[in-house]
Amino acid sequence: MLVITVVLLGLFMFGGNIPNQVYPTPVYTALFLNWAYILLGIATLAAAIFPIIRLFTRPKEALKSFVGLLVILVVVLVAYALADGTPMKLIGYTGTDNVPSMLIFSDTILYTMYILFGGAILAIVGSEIYRRVM
Repeated sequence: MLVITVVLLGLFMFGGNIPNQVYPTPVYTALFLNWAYILLGIATLAAAIFPIIRLFTRPKEALKSFVGLLVILVVVLVAYALADGTPMKLIGYTGTDNVPSMLIFSDTILYTMYILFGGAILAIVGSEIYRRVM
């Protein structure tokens, strides 16, 4: 999967642009996004299936997996609550994606990413402090 991702990234970065566009638009944008969707689906399935498998193989440890999934669910729900669906006033934009459902979806993804990134930074700093103290 890593090799495929690197090849697609190379095509995306160096594969040229679509002619007659207002902004530079790489030719392989759709292919790159579809690959990202495939990877997201694989990761989502793995995150859902492995805790269920662990439930049968190691029941006591399975609780930790479900707690992790619950934390992720709470983070996504908090991000959804923060999302704003107010249509934007974009000069020259005539597309169909400036609707509340798409705006809430994209805001939810962005806020989830921000929260998880902040949590990762806090975990790194916290573990280093913990390691120095203990």
